[in-house]
Amino acid sequence: MFLSETERDTLLKTLNAKSPELIQARMANALLLLADGLSTEDVSGLLYLDEASVAGWKKMFFKRNPKAA
Repeated sequence: MFLSETERDTLLKTLNAKSPELIQARMANALLLLADGLSTEDVSGLLYLDEASVAGWKKMFFKRNPKAA
């Protein structure tokens, strides 16, 4: 599959939208992948996220759900 620079930029802007629903969905996706055994680095790469976001979501999840750690 080939994407032009414009198409790629448009898709990345869509992914980086700040709507609460999109952020919640991306966080859920990241947590599911972490639970499946993927590393923070792998999840961030797969989902086009920065590692700090994934690590922060993981930390927040463990803080709210200590038994999950």
